[in-house]
Amino acid sequence: MENFADFERRGWARRSTTYDGGFGAMTAGLHRALLDRAAVGPGGRLLEVGCGTGRLAALAAAGGARVVATDAVLPLAAAAAAALPGTPVLAAVLPGLPFADGVFDAVVGAFVVNHVPDPPAALADLARVVVRGGRVVLSCWDALARNRAQGVFAEAVADADADGPPRARRAPSPFARYGDPDTLTGLLGAAGLVDVRVERADWTHRVDPDDWWYHVLGGTVLTASLIEDRAPADLARIRAAYDRLAAPYAAAGFPVAALVAVGTRR
Repeated sequence: MENFADFERRGWARRSTTYDGGFGAMTAGLHRALLDRAAVGPGGRLLEVGCGTGRLAALAAAGGARVVATDAVLPLAAAAAAALPGTPVLAAVLPGLPFADGVFDAVVGAFVVNHVPDPPAALADLARVVVRGGRVVLSCWDALARNRAQGVFAEAVADADADGPPRARRAPSPFARYGDPDTLTGLLGAAGLVDVRVERADWTHRVDPDDWWYHVLGGTVLTASLIEDRAPADLARIRAAYDRLAAPYAAAGFPVAALVAVGTRR
């Protein structure tokens, strides 16, 4: 069974050139809400972890924040650096951030905590690098029943009777136990953050379902792993089930649902 951190980094490295225009464009629908909760004004010091190709960091910098961005995947950090001239971009693993205590006014992580190998250690590291009174703002995906943009893929696998493990084996996600409001609240509280609140965020992603199939395969690691490395007949059944499940969203768009967590360092 492959180590989870290695599985994640290899998977994202392979998608460093296909993530931004598809799945990355969808996740950007939450960026403004995350920055609003971080409440970093012009001149404020903001750290973004898991910066991907740099969309959120660019938005924050445009608002006047002094941004530092990090990503654990070298090709993504390089893509962000190219897109963010003048903004420091570092390749850095979470936990293990190369910053002193209390350096930033806020930390933002858009859909990164659900990809780390040790969520409690990651939260402790994030809390460490913000000033007292500074905020940690994180997002993760809501339940698949609400988050139809990804839920249709899991259901397609199950409906096609193809839900056995793919040939590329991996360890389960360590974040799986924290993916609801109560447990996510507890995760932030255990890191010493106070005034924790977890809110639901919903938006609609309008995209042709045929394009979305390829956007998810080329822009996710965990969801794509349900489908990759299948036998051709197995893959055909999954695709047929996906086409049926995605059809109702062709006109109105896919409902997207996330959890947004905010905590303050004591």
